[in-house]
This record gives sequence, C-alpha cells and structure tokens, in this order.
Amino acid sequence: MPISARESLNKLDREVISCKKCLDLVEAGKHPVPGKGASKANIMIVSTFPLINKLEDKNVSSGSYNQNELLIKIFERTGLSLIKDTYITSLIKCAQGKPVEEKGDSPAKKTKPLKKHVYNCISYLTGEISIITPHIIVSLGLDVSNIILEKYFSIEKKYRDIEKIHMKVFENPSFKLVPFFDPQDVIINGTVNKEKFLKDFESLSKFLKMA
Repeated sequence: MPISARESLNKLDREVISCKKCLDLVEAGKHPVPGKGASKANIMIVSTFPLINKLEDKNVSSGSYNQNELLIKIFERTGLSLIKDTYITSLIKCAQGKPVEEKGDSPAKKTKPLKKHVYNCISYLTGEISIITPHIIVSLGLDVSNIILEKYFSIEKKYRDIEKIHMKVFENPSFKLVPFFDPQDVIINGTVNKEKFLKDFESLSKFLKMA
C-alpha cells in the first residue's frame, strides 16, 4: 500500500531534524527546522531561513518577534491555512547565514545563504515539492528566488534587484513560481512597506486562479 503524503512528509521531517551535514551549524548549536503546513498544499511559501519555528519560542529577539507578527497578519488577512492549503518551509533548514551590515540601530542583522548550506539542503526542498506538489511557490526574497530559478527552471541568470522579478510569474511543467519581497526587508531595513508586503499576499487568490 502506498504511503500518504502526510506520512512521506513526516519521514522527510525526521531526516531534516536529524541532519548533520553542515558541521559548522552543528558545532554552533543550530537545529534544523522542517517545514510546516498542509501535506497537499496549493501554495508553498519558501523563505531563505526558517520562519515558522519561532512562533512558540518565548526567547526570540525583537526582529524575530516582528517576523512572527508579520506571519500572523498574513494568515489573518488572507485566510490562508497551514491545515488546509498552505505550507511554509525554507531553503536552508537552520537559521544561520552570513551577516550583512545594515544601516540603522536594529539589533537584527540581515543574513545571506552560504553556498555550502544551500548545497546540503536543496534536496530537502526538492523532497517537499515532490510530496506536496504545490500549484504555486512563493519565494521570499532575491536569494531564494534566484536559487529556485536556477535549480528548477534552469535559469542561470542572477537577478540583482527583486523589483525586476517581484510578482512575476515563472512557470515550469510542475508549478508556478512567484517571487515576493523578503520579510527581512520589511523588518530589518524597512525598504519594503509592511502594508505593501501584506497586500502581495492578499493577491494570491488571483494567482491560484491561473494555476
């Protein structure tokens, strides 16, 4: 008897949780975080680093707290559901990256993915896509959008400005990709207006009709 999508995801989750491929992250005490949501979701949201794992963490930084608040607002305003139609995951399963200096006094620092972490983690995202078979993948930010475009669309060009691909629809035989802004740009450096970010998610129903 074939196993269900939920059983396949549970198996993949166990592999993620026990992953020790990135020794630098293991030594730093970082723990892999599997995705979360509906096992046959229409929409998959992919961030660079884990978003959902902090929701139950009482010791989060102010930056992480605002990130969680943003996620909650998204679900409240769009009616998206992690039980029914949405799955949230990350390209790199551990919350670790190369710090990028940002202007301002925020204690939070924007991070960028390291190639070795992408290389070690990409198979987990491939597994999630294969099991869930989403109609639309929303990539949050330029880094994860470029990596998904190269890996799953064979587009080697590296975009340098998220505005060039923001809300643009890329299509392959399996799913459509729609790049959105990175929540880090809303929370950390304020280059993206919070209301604008939320309105992008409100438009997802339009993309679902195209799927």
